[in-house]
Amino acid sequence: MRESHVRILGSVLKVDLVYEGPDGSLTPFFDTVAESPLMQSSRLRDIMRQGTAAQSAPFLRRSSYDCYFAGLRAGEGFLYMGPMAHERLSASRRRQMYKAYGIDSQAIRVLPVFTLPEIRNMILLTNTVLENNSLENEDLLQLNRIINASENRNKRDQTRFVLKEEEENDDSAYRHSYHEEQLLLQAVREGRTQDAVRLAESMDRDSGRLSANDISHHRNLAIVGIVLCSRAAIEGGVPPETAYRLSGYYIQKCDSSQDPAHMLHHRNRAIEELAGRVAERLNRARGSGYIERAQDYVRKHYREKIYLEDVASALGISSSYLSRLFKKETGQCLQDFINAERVFRAANLLMYSELSLPEIATYVGFPNQSYFGKIFRQQKNMTPKAFRDRYHSAEAPD
Repeated sequence: MRESHVRILGSVLKVDLVYEGPDGSLTPFFDTVAESPLMQSSRLRDIMRQGTAAQSAPFLRRSSYDCYFAGLRAGEGFLYMGPMAHERLSASRRRQMYKAYGIDSQAIRVLPVFTLPEIRNMILLTNTVLENNSLENEDLLQLNRIINASENRNKRDQTRFVLKEEEENDDSAYRHSYHEEQLLLQAVREGRTQDAVRLAESMDRDSGRLSANDISHHRNLAIVGIVLCSRAAIEGGVPPETAYRLSGYYIQKCDSSQDPAHMLHHRNRAIEELAGRVAERLNRARGSGYIERAQDYVRKHYREKIYLEDVASALGISSSYLSRLFKKETGQCLQDFINAERVFRAANLLMYSELSLPEIATYVGFPNQSYFGKIFRQQKNMTPKAFRDRYHSAEAPD
């Protein structure tokens, strides 16, 4: 075993590696030794040593905290890996886990999260580096009975679910729902906002159950609708990053709500905005392609200093031509559009953030608070402070 290779491997994989020699000596290939279960828990090492010694292939152990540890033969000794978290662990849960391994620390580090395929590949790569040979994925997974047990359980549960659905539901209802779903997605692709919301609401009553729990059913129903419509909006021309941000925001709103009515309201608002963005895109497409590209440039760079010459250069046309074309097709000069975009962003921050007025002015690209206030008043007919106060007073409970 080449220690230099193992040390590089640990830094690349972002996982702790500990070598246990035949005499029981320990060699860590990382710095946070005091926080390492493999270094601090002799009981854990006993389990890993026995499991690794009992088989020729790598040994994989899943702890009760949904973290994995792996053991591999390394010459006359063993190389241990872990912990490799399979889900994000809260600070309190991390402390519980480390305490169970005899580690008492207030500065518990956050563990990176890996999927099971990633953990599998990390072990396979480490085995290849140690033994200079390859191991079939199936050998590792079947040997440790992790995937197989899960798959068998999934198949059994799926069979029960299908039998229950066949007894309680008419298949024609699913065909009906699928047809309505396609109409909904087409409405979003075409930017027909009102039709999209109406179709979504008409599906709510006939949709199949997505959970035995009523609140979970409505939450899942709302989230699935948002995800599907975000993909339809992308197909309709909305930039993916825009669709993902919008859908992500409303999915989080649904996830944090316990009221089915609020969940479906958030779903409808997401559909309105997604279909609305498609409609805006289609309307812009009727004009010059240069104007649409110029507006996209501003939306991406609104926080920076934007000069007419820079936009024109990005489009491959002269600044004078862009200026005339923008005024002709939009009725406003480019600087007015830039200011409008910055005011729009600032208004959102005034409503939904705790940033101060100078911080907001700087964030959205205005050179100073005074100029920010002047442009904001021109477009909103009130000062930024008055706008924030009015919104917060409207949101305050009676």
